[in-house]
Amino acid sequence: MDLVQLTDNAYHLRAGSNAGLLVSGKRALLVDSGLDRDTARRILKHVAALQVKLAVIVITHAHADHFGGAGELKRRTGAPVLAPAFEAAVIENPLLEPVYLFAGAQPPRELEGKFILAQPCPMDGLLKPGRQEITGFEVEVIPAPGHAHNQMMIGAPQEGVCFAADAFFPPEVLDKYGIPFYVDIDQTLATLAALPALPYRVFAQGHGDAYDRDSLEQVLDYNIARVETIRDLAGAALATPADDSQVLQHVADALGLRIEQPAIYYLTRTTIHACLNSLRRAGLAELSLVENRLVWQTTSAR
Repeated sequence: MDLVQLTDNAYHLRAGSNAGLLVSGKRALLVDSGLDRDTARRILKHVAALQVKLAVIVITHAHADHFGGAGELKRRTGAPVLAPAFEAAVIENPLLEPVYLFAGAQPPRELEGKFILAQPCPMDGLLKPGRQEITGFEVEVIPAPGHAHNQMMIGAPQEGVCFAADAFFPPEVLDKYGIPFYVDIDQTLATLAALPALPYRVFAQGHGDAYDRDSLEQVLDYNIARVETIRDLAGAALATPADDSQVLQHVADALGLRIEQPAIYYLTRTTIHACLNSLRRAGLAELSLVENRLVWQTTSAR
C-alpha cells in the first residue's frame, strides 16, 4: 500500500482497493478500510508515520474490499465506524452479501472467500447525505448509488478532494473485468452524469490513481459507454426469449470474456439482472413464465 499525498491534508492510500485519509492536527479520518486485517495493519503503519491518531472510520459501501479491515482497525484504535444505511447492515452481517448473490439461500463455499465474505464490524452510527461535521472533520456525504445500493462518496470541501468510492472505474479496470458489478444501471448512469457538477478538484476513487478535474470527463465518458454497451448487449440477447444465464452468456461472449470462477459468475449475473431491470423500466423488455422457466424478451416480440 502506497501513501499518495493529494493536498496538504488529504491522502490516497493506494492498493488493490484504495482508502482515503483526511488529517486535521493530530487526528485523522479514514475513508474505507481495505480488504482484511493485513490491509488494516498497513493502514495503521501509514497513520503512525504521519504521527496522527485515527479518530473515525467512514465506509462508503458494503463490499468486502472496502470494509473488510474495519473490524481490525476498530479493535486496535477504538475509532468509531460509520456507514450509510443498508450498507451498515451488511457490514455488521457480512453473510448478507453472498446470501443476496445466491438468491437468498445459504451460499456455497465458492461465495465465502474473503473477497465476498468479509469480517464483520459493529457500527457506531449511520452516514446521512449532506454537508456536516464528523468528529471535528468538515465533510460532504454525497449519494452515489448504482455500484452498491446506498453507496456514498466523501467530499472534503476545504481540500477540494472527493473520495469517490466506486462511483466510477479507471479504463484499465473496466477493460480488465469487462462487466463490472452494478446493482442498478439507471442509478449508475445518474451518478456518473452528476459527478462533473461537483465542486471538487481531485477525485480519488476506490481503484486506480486519482483524477483531476481536467481528466475526469474522459474517464466518465468511458464508464458511461461501457455501462450502455453492456445494457445494449443484454437487450440484443432478447430478440428471442432468454433466461438470465443465456443473456449473461451472450453479453460475455460479445465482449470476449471467459468466466472461469463461480464467484465471478454470480457477481456478473447481478449486473445482468440490473441491465434487464433497466430495460424493463424503459419499456424495452418484459419477463414471463414459459413452461416453468422465467424468460425475458423484447416488448416488440410479444
